[in-house]
Amino acid sequence: MASTDDSEATYRVLVPVSDNEASARGQANFVAGLPAASSRVEVLLTHVLHGEELEASRDGRTAQRIGTVVHVRDTLRERGVEARVVEAEEVSRPVEAIVDLADHYAVDLIVLGGGMHGLLEDLLEGHVARSVGRRTDRPVAVVVPVATDEGHGGG
Repeated sequence: MASTDDSEATYRVLVPVSDNEASARGQANFVAGLPAASSRVEVLLTHVLHGEELEASRDGRTAQRIGTVVHVRDTLRERGVEARVVEAEEVSRPVEAIVDLADHYAVDLIVLGGGMHGLLEDLLEGHVARSVGRRTDRPVAVVVPVATDEGHGGG
């Protein structure tokens, strides 16, 4: 816990958001549903830059510019949960970046998206979740995606 007084304890939650919108919705719903989320949970959002994102101009290489990160932040704020975006140092190396951020901020929980649709996404996302779980002693929650109104997304 981030605070030593249990009556006012703040729980830090790291939410590494991928490019998958359904996964991001699932993460936002999970975090917003945590007990006392609006008053006792400090949410840290991130996105590990990869692929074409690394080729963007220096100003464009920031998690704050990723659509799914903005969506999760705005969704949480609408539900009364404050969230801030933190930048990962290990770009293109998601497992190391997530574990390093979790350690740096002494988080109490890591919330990863899971259950992607599509074989390649399943392999990549599943690999990240398993690898993070193996490399940290912090609790890791892997949440299911939430489909859009049009019926798209995982699940």
